[in-house]
Amino acid sequence: MKIINVATQWVQVPYARPFYPTWFPGRSESHQNILLVRLKTDEGLEGWGSMECPFNLTPTYMEMIKGLIEPWMIGQDPLMIERLATKLKGDGRMAGRPWVVENALWDLMGKVCNQPAYKVLGAYRDKIPAYAAWTELRSLEERAEEAQRLVEEGFKAVKVRLFRQTLKEDLAEVECIRKVVGDKLTIMADANQGVVRDRNFERADLPVWSYQRALETARELHQLGVLWLEEPLDHYDYHGLSRLTAATDIAIGGGEIMNGINDHQVLIENDCYDIVMPNCTLCGGFSQVRKIAALAERHGNKPCNIHGWVPGVGVAACVALICSYPNATWLEYPYDPPTMTPDNFQGIIKEPLAINKEDGCLHAPNKPGFGVELDEEKIKRYLVAEL
Repeated sequence: MKIINVATQWVQVPYARPFYPTWFPGRSESHQNILLVRLKTDEGLEGWGSMECPFNLTPTYMEMIKGLIEPWMIGQDPLMIERLATKLKGDGRMAGRPWVVENALWDLMGKVCNQPAYKVLGAYRDKIPAYAAWTELRSLEERAEEAQRLVEEGFKAVKVRLFRQTLKEDLAEVECIRKVVGDKLTIMADANQGVVRDRNFERADLPVWSYQRALETARELHQLGVLWLEEPLDHYDYHGLSRLTAATDIAIGGGEIMNGINDHQVLIENDCYDIVMPNCTLCGGFSQVRKIAALAERHGNKPCNIHGWVPGVGVAACVALICSYPNATWLEYPYDPPTMTPDNFQGIIKEPLAINKEDGCLHAPNKPGFGVELDEEKIKRYLVAEL
């Protein structure tokens, strides 16, 4: 079997209303950007991978895949994944995010073997507890209603965004959820401080956290029973992160945009985080993330709870990946209706993966590969470009 084509499609699935992501203050988005990669073989099988491309960077990534990766990948054996991933790692020095191509190889591998990808990888589990990852800042009244709705829909956990001017305002949302649903929801918190930006260019009223703000927040959240605090400081502030983790009882997590195993080795060996959170399109593909998970397991059995912000077929890919190694406890599930829903986030597949209402888990599909089917009509309807 040989690879004969590496095709890309840029799809924009509309939101029901404008989306205001906390991590880009003041920015409004009208649709979910999805870059779909389709690896085609001479035996008629396809492997699929997808990722998010913000700010209309998608054409750049399409050109990178078509101009840099496809020429050497044509004619290669798609089952030689570790060999191809090594080459992709080299390409990653020159152009960002080649990992989506490797992820597509694992979907293809499962289809070749006629087995789910998580089993081909050597399954440890067939399901993973998932938390609803909220995305916007909303009123306490709205959040009270939405927290109750999560419980009714079967969710066991929620992650809130801490992006307000004062600590008191941030804590108010956690206190509100606790008052409404008690212990029915485990609560996580995300500060989105991983990439420190000058708020004066966006929203001057939103602070860049100091170490002291992070420390005070972590201690208060622990008193409220919050499970972890994510991305409390700049992602390369190794000293500050290590110091914070040592000084607090709440788990500190992060690492979604670090550069592969080398960056994560520094984080792990210096105990910067209690929980490592690589992303399989940002930090490396499946091969890199599994190695990061092994490093974390070796160093104090730290959980490796991958960052699940991967749209399109990416949710199914994340489920397959996290079900393949032992040291994982939760998976992120982007969910914040009416804006962020499975229908738009996973918008290019026919049956979006949903939380199991009985156990609050995402169950790994048992069909070959990632176990999902593309919605070709929807892709055609929302297609922007293909290459």
